[in-house]
Amino acid sequence: VHCLILTISHLILVLPANPEESWQVYSSAQDSEGRCVCTVVAPQQSMCSRDARTKQLRQLLEKVQNMTQSIQVLDQRTQRDLQYVEKMEVQLRGLETKFRQVEENHKQNTAKQYKVQQQTSTPTPTMLGL
Repeated sequence: VHCLILTISHLILVLPANPEESWQVYSSAQDSEGRCVCTVVAPQQSMCSRDARTKQLRQLLEKVQNMTQSIQVLDQRTQRDLQYVEKMEVQLRGLETKFRQVEENHKQNTAKQYKVQQQTSTPTPTMLGL
């Protein structure tokens, strides 16, 4: 099989048996940032159209295209999920702020009520007979 497969973490290079063969790019895929994720390079079809390697190359190409589509779908899902998480993060920060405000208001109201209750229940000097 004559191919070059480049992924993010692996590089596999198979050189042609005959260096004089012409080569062409069959397929190339990019990730969301435009980096090359996978490229399939093979001899020109006219050079080996009856060769068993051609069938293998076509099968490899189909597999690469399927993988490319799967990667693209996963990338889209990941982007969508990331946007959802970022939205939720903003909403959670807003809720935390509101919760702190409610908690602080509750503390202030409790302190005011305690002070009012203390003032109304303190015996006056006349009540003590002074």
